[in-house]
Amino acid sequence: MIWAYLSLLGRIILLGYEKIIVKKLGTFNDSKVISFLFFFVAVFFLLPFIFLDKIPNDFEFSKYGLLSGFIYSISFILYVKSLSLGEASLVGPLYNFNVFFLLILTSIFLKESFTLKKVLGLSLLVYGASFLDKKGSFLSSLKFLFKRREALLMISSSFLVSLGRTVDGFVVERVSPIFYCFFLYFVISVFQLIYIVFGGKLKEVFKVLKENTYLVLIASAINAYSYLFLLFAFRYIDVSIAEPLSMLSMILTVIFAHYIFKEKIGTRVIGVIIMILGSYILFL
Repeated sequence: MIWAYLSLLGRIILLGYEKIIVKKLGTFNDSKVISFLFFFVAVFFLLPFIFLDKIPNDFEFSKYGLLSGFIYSISFILYVKSLSLGEASLVGPLYNFNVFFLLILTSIFLKESFTLKKVLGLSLLVYGASFLDKKGSFLSSLKFLFKRREALLMISSSFLVSLGRTVDGFVVERVSPIFYCFFLYFVISVFQLIYIVFGGKLKEVFKVLKENTYLVLIASAINAYSYLFLLFAFRYIDVSIAEPLSMLSMILTVIFAHYIFKEKIGTRVIGVIIMILGSYILFL
């Protein structure tokens, strides 16, 4: 169990910086191109690990991996687009709205328990989100958030992620997390390459890679290893607990956004603290 929580800690640290790197890459580049590179290069970071693992004899899991990969291929295009349009300290935490969808989906499909503590924790997460762009009352603030295009893109991305995480939680019980992660990222890369080719963006891929080699490598490494950490945690911790705990990374994102992009975080700090409290209740 201790390795599961250490894996989550590694994920939290990596995710805290991921949104900063993705915003840097996505601000002046096509979101489909960045999303493709985000996963395609990550495949090579994962490749050495599959030689340390046993290749499954049964590839029954592949149909679930194809479904999950298709979902993620769309989700992360929306994710990159949202970060390119909005402030990282605002839209970054909204990514964690997937806990609402996860609570419902995992209760239905993975038969995970639906407890009062989970409801209380998630309620605090929602309340904290209202402080990310405070506009009067709780409902007014949430309503204002939902009117922002970048916010809607991130929430849509989080919904799709919750679908993918539900599938992942089912699959990792039947196949090695290392091999599944590699397989999934390869599938996502293939789907996104199809988008790139049909969109006539192939030349732009090489241009972005040449001009932003260092940032692409960092972003892809963070992407590969943070997700691998999550898959390891899934083996011992409920999906609806492991994913909300990853939200602790948002306090790092807010701090980085303030010092790197000079964003005014104001009441967002309060919102983050409330959301972390909600995560802590889920952890109890």
